[in-house]
Amino acid sequence: MATTGTPPRLGNADIAELTEWRRDLHRHPELSGEEERTAATVTAMLRDTAPDAIVSGLGGHGVAALYDSGIAGPRVLLRCELDGLPIADLSGSAHRSTVAGKGHQCGHDGHMAILAAMARLLGRARPAKGSVVLMFQPAEEDGSGANLVVNDPAFAPLQPDYAFAIHNMPGVAFGQVAVIAGPACCASRGVKFRLTGRTAHASQPETGLSPMVAVSKLMPALTALANGSVATSNPDFTLVTITHAEMGAPLSASRRARRRCSQRCAR
Repeated sequence: MATTGTPPRLGNADIAELTEWRRDLHRHPELSGEEERTAATVTAMLRDTAPDAIVSGLGGHGVAALYDSGIAGPRVLLRCELDGLPIADLSGSAHRSTVAGKGHQCGHDGHMAILAAMARLLGRARPAKGSVVLMFQPAEEDGSGANLVVNDPAFAPLQPDYAFAIHNMPGVAFGQVAVIAGPACCASRGVKFRLTGRTAHASQPETGLSPMVAVSKLMPALTALANGSVATSNPDFTLVTITHAEMGAPLSASRRARRRCSQRCAR
């Protein structure tokens, strides 16, 4: 993706500003389909780079910016994601999530910062020919965002000839990019099992019915469904991963207070 004239570079001030911009995103994660603040933050950043067009509201809260050379050529789309995860940020860093139970645990804030850096470069020098679209996609984590974006009529004028996405990978050396022939990104499908037992008063536990035994057998049975091992070279490799397990009904504040009272009385 050559640019006209001398290729622009990012300076120390750019890096400092982009770092703080990413940390702000990290402090305010939003879940799939809820990325209103994130989208507004991205739109404001893109506007400062003077793109030829900004399209917002794509497939929900998606945002795209177009940088056109004015010369016929291919259109290249670079994609990142907006959403965080419903997982608490326990990092302890100064810029950790300020939203209880939510965090950018998959690096989407970093992906957005990479495209923000590209926006600055394209704002300073358009590609030599063709155009570039920077796509900030919503709802990647729940799997719905891509279809919502490409089926949005507002996306049709941005249809690319080539589309590229990246993902951070811990362990890859700084400044390096890893590529591989063939499939590189996994497809996943979620499933939820709900087992219903029967609650009982603490004084009569024998009248209850706990799903604990069933859960303890179900977890290893599910992971045993994996096709092959993690080290396999089989391109159709599958792996069943249990991501969340919870047993017991959530307690309200009043029920927690009653339980504490019951425990004290039992002592």
